Amino acid sequence: IGFPTPGAGRTPSQDLVISGEHLAERYRQFFIIALGELILVTGLALSSSGFAPHGAVAFAVSMATTVLLWRIYIYRAGQVLAEAIAVSADPVRLARSASYAHLAMVAGVVAAAVGDELVIAHPLGHTPPAWIAVILGGPALYLAGRARFEHAVFGRVSRSRPIGVLALAALAPAMLPLPPVVVAAAAALVLTGIAISDAARAGRRPPEPPSPPG
Repeated sequence: IGFPTPGAGRTPSQDLVISGEHLAERYRQFFIIALGELILVTGLALSSSGFAPHGAVAFAVSMATTVLLWRIYIYRAGQVLAEAIAVSADPVRLARSASYAHLAMVAGVVAAAVGDELVIAHPLGHTPPAWIAVILGGPALYLAGRARFEHAVFGRVSRSRPIGVLALAALAPAMLPLPPVVVAAAAALVLTGIAISDAARAGRRPPEPPSPPG
C-alpha cells in the first residue's frame, strides 16, 4: 500500500528497491513453514490414532503429498524467482503478484493439512462432502496459486496446472462413496501426474530463463 507515513505521504512504487534474492528466500521460507505445519499436524494425528495400520497408510499418503507439493513448488519458478525479479521491467509488480500467489499456495497447504488430519483420524468409512471439499480443494487451491506464480515468473502457465485443478474438481463427485484415505490418494495421484509432467518437460528442454510479463 505504499508505506503510508503521516506527513510524508506514500512511497512511489518506482522508488522502492527490491532485492530479488532476499525476497525469493523469504517466500521459500514462508512456504517451508507451511509444509512444516502440514508435517506437524499429520504427525500429531498419527500419534493420536495410536498408529493404527489404516492411519499409518493415510500418514504415508500425506507425506507423499507433502513431497509432491514441494517438488511442484520448486520446479521451476521457485528456483528462478530472484532472477525473474532482477530482469523484470516492474519488479515491484512482480513481487506483489508473487506474494498473492504464495498466499494462495500457503492457504492450499493449510487446507491440505486439515484434510490430512481428518483422513488419518478417520481413514475408512463414508467421506462427507465437506471432507471431500477440503481434501481435494486444498491441492486445487495450491495449484491455482502455483499457476499464478508461474505466470508471474515466466509469463505463461503450464497446461498441467489448470488440468490438475480440473481433474481434482472432476474427481469430487466420484469420491462420495469412497473412504477418506482413497480420496487423499486420488489427490496425491493428480499431484504425481503434475510432478511427472514437470520432470518430462525438464528432460526434453533446456532450462527456461525467466521472462516475467511486462
